[in-house]
Amino acid sequence: MAKDYKELLKYLRIKPNDDNYYLQALTHQSYTNEHEAPWGDYQRAEFMGDAVIELVITKYIFGEYAYMDEGSLSLLRSNLVRMETLASLAKEIGLGDYILLGSGEAKSQGQERPSLLCDVYEALVAAIYLDQGYNRAESFIFKQYRKLIAERGMESFLEVKDAKSQLQELVQADSKRSLSYLLISSSGPANHPTFEMAVKMDGNVLGTGTGTSKKEAEQAAAKDALKKLVK
Repeated sequence: MAKDYKELLKYLRIKPNDDNYYLQALTHQSYTNEHEAPWGDYQRAEFMGDAVIELVITKYIFGEYAYMDEGSLSLLRSNLVRMETLASLAKEIGLGDYILLGSGEAKSQGQERPSLLCDVYEALVAAIYLDQGYNRAESFIFKQYRKLIAERGMESFLEVKDAKSQLQELVQADSKRSLSYLLISSSGPANHPTFEMAVKMDGNVLGTGTGTSKKEAEQAAAKDALKKLVK
C-alpha cells in the first residue's frame, strides 16, 4: 500500500494549493482502472514535467559552462535528464513508496522500475510547477541536482553516453541534420504497456525499437540505428 502523499509533501516542504496536482502525479493508470480517481493519472503531467526539467537544466548548464560548445552541452543535458538519472533522483526522495498502483502492478513491484520512477518524477515536477510556479519548481530541481552532482561529479555526466547521444553525435559529425523520434504503436495492458518507436532523419527511418516506456523504446531505436550505421 502506498504511503500518504502528504508525508512526501511535508518532507519536501511543499504546502499545496491544490492537492489534485500531486495526486495525479502519483497515480498510475493501473490504479485508475481499479479505483475511482477523478484526478486522473500521471501521463499528461509527465509530458509537462519533462519540458520543465529540460528548461531548468538547459538554463543551468548554459550559464555555468560557458566554455562548452553546442555538442558538449547537448551531451551533458542528455545525460542529466536521461531516464536513469531521473530514476535515481526519484529514489533519493523515496518517491516509489507514494505511487498509487493497481493490484497487479503492485505485486510486480512496479514502483521500483526505473522507467516508472522517471515518469512519476517528471509528473511530480509538473505538479510543483502548476501548483507553486516556475521558481519553486526550479528550486526543487536545483536542490536535487546539486546533491547528485556533488556526489558523482559533473565529469561523470560528460563521460556517460547513451545510445541517443551517441547517435546524435554521429549524425552531427557529418552535418547539422537533426533526428526525430516517432511513436509507431503502443500495445498491452495499461499497467504493462509496450511502445514501439522509430528514429528518423530527413524522412528516412534509421532504426526502430520497443520498450515499456517511450524513453526506453527511443533508446532501443537509437541502438538499432547505431548497429546499422556503424559496421
